Amino acid sequence: MSSTIDKIDGIHLSNLVRQVGEKVRLVLKEECQGIGEIFTKDSSILGDLVTQTDFAIQTRLKSVLTYLLPKSEFLGEEGFQPHETMTSKPHWIVDPLDGTVNFASGLPCFGASVALIVERRAVLGVVYDHGNDKLYCGCEGVLPTCNNNAFIWDSARAARAPIAISSGYLALMRKKPQIYAPDWIGSRFRIFGSQAVQLCWVAGGLLRLNLNPEAKIWDDAAGALICECAGAGYAAYKSHPLYPLTDGSRALAGEDIFSIAGDPSLVAQCLIDFIPSKSV
Repeated sequence: MSSTIDKIDGIHLSNLVRQVGEKVRLVLKEECQGIGEIFTKDSSILGDLVTQTDFAIQTRLKSVLTYLLPKSEFLGEEGFQPHETMTSKPHWIVDPLDGTVNFASGLPCFGASVALIVERRAVLGVVYDHGNDKLYCGCEGVLPTCNNNAFIWDSARAARAPIAISSGYLALMRKKPQIYAPDWIGSRFRIFGSQAVQLCWVAGGLLRLNLNPEAKIWDDAAGALICECAGAGYAAYKSHPLYPLTDGSRALAGEDIFSIAGDPSLVAQCLIDFIPSKSV
């Protein structure tokens, strides 16, 4: 395993994550005051939307992040191009507005996700939960924070918490309930619609599990690190492990990675019980 990275281009990660977090919160607060034009996204998911705000946030974050690290590369959800490999440069992986359908509908569950990839793994992750004004920050090897307060995965809280699923997982449950709705998972399901935010809720124990077969690398890049730092379980079922990002991986290609996060024992059970991708 690679050693923990303390500095990037002479900047301590603790200082960098603070600066990134402040900028992400500021940009979303300013840009999310209006929706702007709404478009139907060119994707396989029916009803997938993108707004002018998505593009505006991404443009501003690209400017901010590449200013902080001038030698870095930027990969954003909007206009994402599949990659076979990564250069040795630091890479930002950004979802500028995670939960666009919620945002466009006036629902408060949405946010933004920013991860810094160095040596093919995430060393810094920031997720802003706009609806709750909560800023989650994680750095490799240390406890994550929520609004500057360190936290760990709360097993007692998670034990009584509901399970978050995506619409894609709901379809799997209907199609193959014997596989994707076993008794041990439970029955208290919720669909919130913001994957990056939900991963942070998992990290704190607010959710027992979070299951999303259509998750992409930009959804999970930061949240996976925050889960790991907090002690919650995480797996990218179709691209497991997610890190290091390997050449030719589904994650780098922008394909579905089937994200599973939550109680570590339940995540491990999912990896055993779920049928491989040919059945999904």
